[in-house]
Amino acid sequence: MALVELGGVFDQLKIRRLRHQLAAHPLMTAPRLAELALRIHPDYVRFHDGERRLGTNLDTILGNDPDRHRLRKALDNLHRADAFVQIMNLRSDPAYRAVVDELLDEVMLLLPVRDRRLVNRDAAAFLASPGSTTPFHLDHEQNFLCHLQGAKTLYVWDHRDRSIVSERALEHFFHEGQLIGASYQPEMLAKAHAFALTPGDCVYMPMGSPHAVSTGGDITATVSFLLNTRSAFETVEVYRANCVMRRLGLSPTPVGDSPVRDTLKLRTLGAARRVRDLARGHATEPRLQWY
Repeated sequence: MALVELGGVFDQLKIRRLRHQLAAHPLMTAPRLAELALRIHPDYVRFHDGERRLGTNLDTILGNDPDRHRLRKALDNLHRADAFVQIMNLRSDPAYRAVVDELLDEVMLLLPVRDRRLVNRDAAAFLASPGSTTPFHLDHEQNFLCHLQGAKTLYVWDHRDRSIVSERALEHFFHEGQLIGASYQPEMLAKAHAFALTPGDCVYMPMGSPHAVSTGGDITATVSFLLNTRSAFETVEVYRANCVMRRLGLSPTPVGDSPVRDTLKLRTLGAARRVRDLARGHATEPRLQWY
């Protein structure tokens, strides 16, 4: 049986509720994920053990703990610590790598031929205290969010809704890695897809879909399986090109409005990088990692 039940169809641009078969997997329990957080490289674990709201800037509150003393305390007291723990790069652990690859290999079979060699594949795990919040944010990846333990509500906004995140904010996000010029406002909640999740539930979110989470009365555990197809990578590149053009005083067309212009931007950005790399004595081919 497939780890994620896609029903033979996968639309990369559509938010979709699904089911998964990972809730009973021995690696996918809160205690095993807590063990992973304490043995994986400390740079791969970020956490916060204080109050958070939907409008809190997630990037400013999450931190690392190289000595793991505060992290261990937060994990030991997860039932009452108001904590959120993010474990990244699960694929760096051999046992978890096998699960990540199995699931994403299943997904790849449903992709268009040009997208079947992924630019990126990985996973991240999340542990959260009862009654806590994961603030409004975006991801750079396409995301199969598989819920494992407890109950939570996931709020997801359409990645194409510019009343939620503007074109300029997306350009900056994909070029600089930070969401500036867009923040959660209470009136946005009416536009969100609200998914009440229990173990076995999964939601697919296209790249750049704004989302936030509130948990119920129990400790929650969730794993996000992350990928970027070639099509998604090219979309990111066009956003980056638009960001550069805007800094030069130009007014680029929004991504997706003109496929011809988007293709021209991709070629221009690629040519500019090759010229730059030649001047620096570097390789002239894009440094993509295929999986």
